[in-house]
Amino acid sequence: MASEEEYDTTIRCSKVLVVEGKDEIKLFKALMRDMGFNDDDFEIRKVGGISQFKTKIPALVKMRGFSDVKVLALVRDAEGDADAAFQSIRSILLREKLDPPERANQFSDGVPKVGIFIMPGNSNEGMLESLCLSAVKDHPAMKCVDDFIDCASRLDDPPKNPEKAKCQAFLAAMPKIVTHVGLGAQKGYWSFESDEWADLKLFLDSGF
Repeated sequence: MASEEEYDTTIRCSKVLVVEGKDEIKLFKALMRDMGFNDDDFEIRKVGGISQFKTKIPALVKMRGFSDVKVLALVRDAEGDADAAFQSIRSILLREKLDPPERANQFSDGVPKVGIFIMPGNSNEGMLESLCLSAVKDHPAMKCVDDFIDCASRLDDPPKNPEKAKCQAFLAAMPKIVTHVGLGAQKGYWSFESDEWADLKLFLDSGF
């Protein structure tokens, strides 16, 4: 069955969170439930990847119900440059006559109130997986993960994305294996009580 986030062209909540993909939807739902948010108080939309923000944000603004949105939050990976990622999202929002914040990881005071968070939140580079891994850096399984990545990195054709490979290795070491970061969040594997989530939680609390 198609998910509501993927096909529904009507915005039904006054608080909207825009993320990159399905993994982020699952993770943010799990995180916000852990923080005490009610699922009915917000909705999450995916754009389908970093390159899609430039087309999906304008489409979102034109959807039925957007005029009733009071909070709009957007989350994307820094990849190699957090400031460039922030400026990219900010410029798209400005073209749509929205009021983005002056700095990343905070909200503006406009109507709607607009926030931009650049993953992992405390670094100039990285992604969702970077934040997940930092939250479990003291987990006993990380020794196995590091040993695996050290070995894999010496292959003739090593993993192209070590962070994603580490996450997969960590999930493979869990009691009940799941294959995606978002499913790992639903299982409670990414230790939401860790201080590493503090910046993201503060962002969400200040907006939602």
